[in-house]
Amino acid sequence: MVILTAKSFLSQQEFDNYFNFSVLDKTVEISCRLAYERPDVFYLFMQRYTYFNGVAGSCVARLASSIGLSREFFREPNCSIDDEADRGMEVAAKVLEAAIEEHSDKHQKYFAHRTLAQATLKAIGSYACLNAQQRNEFAKTPDWLATLINQFVEGYQGIPGNIEALIKSIGFHIASEILAHREYSIIDKIVRQENSGLAFDKYLKDTNGKIDFSSKKISSWYWVVIHGNYNNYGVDKKHADAALEALNLAIRYLSHIQIDVQELAFIGFRDFVNIQQNFFQKAQQECLEFCFNSKYR
Repeated sequence: MVILTAKSFLSQQEFDNYFNFSVLDKTVEISCRLAYERPDVFYLFMQRYTYFNGVAGSCVARLASSIGLSREFFREPNCSIDDEADRGMEVAAKVLEAAIEEHSDKHQKYFAHRTLAQATLKAIGSYACLNAQQRNEFAKTPDWLATLINQFVEGYQGIPGNIEALIKSIGFHIASEILAHREYSIIDKIVRQENSGLAFDKYLKDTNGKIDFSSKKISSWYWVVIHGNYNNYGVDKKHADAALEALNLAIRYLSHIQIDVQELAFIGFRDFVNIQQNFFQKAQQECLEFCFNSKYR
């Protein structure tokens, strides 16, 4: 049977009790606040952030696929007929909700969120008056970022047929969605609330919040605020709720297996936290080094 250290239903409160989100948020806030002091450094910071998040949608789809390919683990406990009992696709569907919106946003002409992120980055590059050569120089992926991306993909995608790895990856997914909402909200707060009418917020207002991208007018800041903004919830809050539903469905449908779901989910959650914190610390360090080096050129 499934072993739970607390109870047979997990809510975000369990994760809130286990992790100090205010400390995690501080890392994000410090790195973003530093970067926002200079337009070119803000571009560097957001280039790293858009690149890091650019693999998320595909990783979510991989996790949903891994769960769906492991449907034999997830069984309706009250059904004795094997061909009628598997419920893996129900669990996968809750994970897939996030991937669907990442690949096609119905509120923005069905653009992928990667496209919207590119539009945001282009707008920041225009605000910073960066030419194509400068932007391509920023686009070179440093070793630290490539390493984190590999860890991100490995932790997220799950392994078909490996139930422990799948539960860890669901915990990883929950962390990704919960922390993403908080990250985007912090970035939006610094840009549009604390610096209202100044710096990049002034640029957004002066350009009516639009940028030409692929021969289309696209919102310059929608990619941020749709995920989380300083005065409201974004889609990542909804995705986090769906991820928790996936975990709780897994608890129900794994009742025939001896496994500590809560502990495995916490391990996956913690694995993502470590990657996320490492990302913002490395980004901050890179921004500081860029400021120092450019000062003495």
